[in-house]
Amino acid sequence: MKSGFERFHAAQFCCISTGQVYADEGLMFTDENTARREQLKAIFKELIDLAERFGKLVNIGRVRGQIGNRPQSEAEASFIDLARELCEYAHPKGVTLVLEPVNRYEIDFINSVEEGVDLMKKVNRPNMMLMPDVFHMNIEDRTIGPELAKHINFIEYIHFADSNRLAPGQGHLDFRQLLTNLYHADYDGWVSIEILPIPDPDTAARQSAEFLLPLIKAYNQKRLAVNEIVS
Repeated sequence: MKSGFERFHAAQFCCISTGQVYADEGLMFTDENTARREQLKAIFKELIDLAERFGKLVNIGRVRGQIGNRPQSEAEASFIDLARELCEYAHPKGVTLVLEPVNRYEIDFINSVEEGVDLMKKVNRPNMMLMPDVFHMNIEDRTIGPELAKHINFIEYIHFADSNRLAPGQGHLDFRQLLTNLYHADYDGWVSIEILPIPDPDTAARQSAEFLLPLIKAYNQKRLAVNEIVS
């Protein structure tokens, strides 16, 4: 498992986020306006070019857009068309697009991991994957660890936060059991932290590192020992 804490010193980048494209510009994959979709496509191509050098992953969060008053099938078709075009642009660059399911209180399109998997099957591109966030999963999914393990072949990257969006260890999520599920699913991708900077950014980061690094170290040691036995 790759941890942002452990890899920072090596100047590695896990993923390029795109949240401000939606927050500042209001651009969306599902936009009915062709000109705005073309604007979004141009921005994403630049982000993909950047990801070719840094991280190889580009996040799609709320920028995937809303369903709104349209039939869901129309919004979904708009997403799929643009996602496929961007995947084809990204593929020779070795870049993967990762869609983040987001809870229903923030967006009305692709809330659960299961919904995300269904959409990935329709996009049907090898470099279109999911990046679940366990905070959103705590709201939307039946379980967290078992659901991740069940759909592990569609998962490229995972966000950790506790149930209250604070640092892991500050809420009620069982990260030890979650990591056990990921271990049995043989997950070896990125895990990073997306939390509120409470009580302040430095303290929140320290809480996350102190709680998670021992668990991640044990996780990786366990995987290494198994791999050595197998080899």
